[in-house]
Amino acid sequence: MNITVLELGEDKVRISLAGQGHTFMNALKTEILADPTVDVANYVIEFQFSDPVLTVTTHNKTDPVKPILDACKRLSGQCEELLSSLEQSAKK
Repeated sequence: MNITVLELGEDKVRISLAGQGHTFMNALKTEILADPTVDVANYVIEFQFSDPVLTVTTHNKTDPVKPILDACKRLSGQCEELLSSLEQSAKK
C-alpha cells in the first residue's frame, strides 16, 4: 500500500492511501475512533477514482500517527482471528 503524508503536525495528520476504497477506510476510521486520544478521524474520497485522504486529530497534542498504527494492528489481529476460525471450520 502506498501512502503519502500530506500534513503532519503535533496533533493532526493527513494521509493519502493509494488504491483504497470505502470498505477499508470505514473499518480503519472506526478502529481509530475507538482510541480515547482521538478527537476526529475522517476520510474523504473527493472523486470516484481518487485516493482517499485520512485526517486524524488528537486531544492534548498527542501523536496523531500512533492511533492509526494501533488501529491497523487491531484490524490485522481481527483478520488473523477470522482466518484461524475459517481454517478450523474447514477442517471439520
